[in-house]
Formats: sequence, structure tokens, C-alpha cells
Amino acid sequence: MSQAGVKPIELCLRMLSTPLPALPCYPCPHQSACCAYGATLSDAEAAEITATHGADRIYRTRWGEWRTRVSKRRCVFLVNNACTIYGKSYYPAVCRGFPFVDAETGGPYQFDRTICPEFVTRPELLQINPYRKADGGKRGAGANAQAVPVDR
Repeated sequence: MSQAGVKPIELCLRMLSTPLPALPCYPCPHQSACCAYGATLSDAEAAEITATHGADRIYRTRWGEWRTRVSKRRCVFLVNNACTIYGKSYYPAVCRGFPFVDAETGGPYQFDRTICPEFVTRPELLQINPYRKADGGKRGAGANAQAVPVDR
């Protein structure tokens, strides 16, 4: 739970309901570069994917998080440059929110959005819903610094 007891997925859905610029995701001119790493899954998403597609499509990391498998440098659910589970109830929240909303916190996406080459081509996109450190973005703010934004 975050922000006054609201589940992160609810925050994510709220943020996604606000207008964001269109990205050329379908079909993707960048060969679905964001799918190169697979996706993090919630326990519920992992259970539903396992029930629907079998246990061989996902795995649990040594840190205990569920992830989709990667084959031939892309998520196993990516076929012909299209996600085969897009729109399903178990479509990963991390994929729903990328590149603007972090599925875990419901806030701005905290990691490198330039894994999508569109953010390199159109750097102005990095200014939309940017992640800000709790210390105001100051480097070396000490042990109380939350996380480091990695958008370049």
C-alpha cells in the first residue's frame, strides 16, 4: 500500500487515466525494445499466467520476484512485434504503466525510460511525469536519499 492506503495498481490506473502523449507502440518502430528484459509480475499476474499459459513462461528470481521469461532477446509473450497478452486481465501492471507510471508505487516511472528509443528520439518526453528524488535531486544527499532517477 502507498499514498494513504491506496494500492499501487489503483494509483497506476488513476495516472493512466490522465492524458499522456501517444507513443508509437503498436506497431512499435523500435522492435519492442522495452520487451527485451521481460516484465516483473505480481503474484496474481504470475498465478493467472501460469494457469493460462503454463509455468514455463515465467520464473521467480533469487530475490523472490516473478518475471516473464525472455527468449531470443524479447519477452516470451512478444510475437511478431506484438504482445500476445496485451489487454488480458493478467497483462503486467509494469507494462501498462511504462514508460510514465511505476506499477509498484503508482507514481512516476523511476527507472531508465530510454530503454524505449522513442525517448532518445524525442527527449522532451522525459519531462512528462518525471521522477524526482525526495531530496530534490541533489546528488550525495546522504543516507536519506530515496532513489536516483536514471533518465538521461
